[in-house]
Amino acid sequence: MKKSSYVPKAMNLASNQWRWLEDMASKYKLSSTSKAMRCCINCVALGDAQMESDGGCCGCNNTITKEVELSTEQLTWVEGQYNQCDDDNNDDSTLSIEQKVVSACMKLDEYTVFGIIRCKSSVAKCEGAQEAVENIQQQFSVEKDEVVTKENIDICAKNCGCE
Repeated sequence: MKKSSYVPKAMNLASNQWRWLEDMASKYKLSSTSKAMRCCINCVALGDAQMESDGGCCGCNNTITKEVELSTEQLTWVEGQYNQCDDDNNDDSTLSIEQKVVSACMKLDEYTVFGIIRCKSSVAKCEGAQEAVENIQQQFSVEKDEVVTKENIDICAKNCGCE
């Protein structure tokens, strides 16, 4: 299986957000907390979840910095969101983009975040996505042809401020 290359990034999230990511990684048999974070970023970047401008409360009084691994496209998307916030100048939230992403996903049903396969290529070409189909079938009691897939995704194709 060809592994994608990931870049380490330090993220400062609330302790309850880290706990949620860890719980979701375990529950959905994801390889790591980084994979859970990548699922969240893709979910928001593709418009399946919406970040609130005020971000809501995420328990930010107790934040922890940990390192996660993201694709270069995801790093570009996150940076683009920071740039867009700087350009908009109307977001007075103290929450980071990463905190907003996780907060948005925590409010959604878990299937929307972790039950939809979002793949840069095609599921047929990606062993990891094929494994995800099997996990989703087991977790959500659905047939293979009922698993929702979004293939050939490009998270920076939307107007996300990446460029």
